[in-house]
Amino acid sequence: MPNAFIEIADYLTYYLAGTTRHGLHSPFIYDFADFVLYQPSDMNFEMIENQRMNMIKSRSKSPQTSLSKYAAETTLDAKYGRLLQRIVRYYQPLSILEIGNNTGIESNYLLSNSIINHQTLSTYQSFEVDDYFQKVRKETLESFANYYNSDLLANSKILDKDKDKLVEICVLYGQKNADDSWRFYDQYKHNLGTQSMLIMTNIRNSNDHYINWNQMTNLPEVTASIELFKMGILFFRTEQIQQKFILRY
Repeated sequence: MPNAFIEIADYLTYYLAGTTRHGLHSPFIYDFADFVLYQPSDMNFEMIENQRMNMIKSRSKSPQTSLSKYAAETTLDAKYGRLLQRIVRYYQPLSILEIGNNTGIESNYLLSNSIINHQTLSTYQSFEVDDYFQKVRKETLESFANYYNSDLLANSKILDKDKDKLVEICVLYGQKNADDSWRFYDQYKHNLGTQSMLIMTNIRNSNDHYINWNQMTNLPEVTASIELFKMGILFFRTEQIQQKFILRY
């Protein structure tokens, strides 16, 4: 992971290159900025953030790492979690696919819009998530070692029974191996339609991750991309010409 100095330099570069809603000329992206990105969240997420702190303070360990370290390094920053909630609130997807390592905190943000009827598909269950909201993903800490070392691609079979199911929101959590982003995209790209969005939660985990992100924004099927420093979002709308946006967040 980048050290603090490099991350600050990267953020300054991102910020200077970025714009706000007032510099946008795409109606679709302007709506995203106005009604989603820069809208305040209308919910109290204290229970979710308390769960994060409980994990960070935990003394539980596996042979590979501690739950505290894993949660601190892996869990999405709170402001990006709130953004996930606002994305779901605004677009009201009927299907969400989550891929990769996460602690369940992110799922709680995604599913906090309880008034929305949607189905969540996940390649994995997390460990140590309490009965919050819809009891999203529960798994014992004893299985954490297998979870931590597992080959996610080899074991991800969530869509095997419905290979042609369209996924409206696909969330790809940061992987240690940057090339896993391509592997997962190749496996699930046929499940992404013109109204789908692919959210990559940690495009700056390393230089290789950021290179892969920029390569993905050039895919012919990607018609719009939004970079939000650590997070990137890809859209596949055929009615839009290919454009790349860097929005300050």
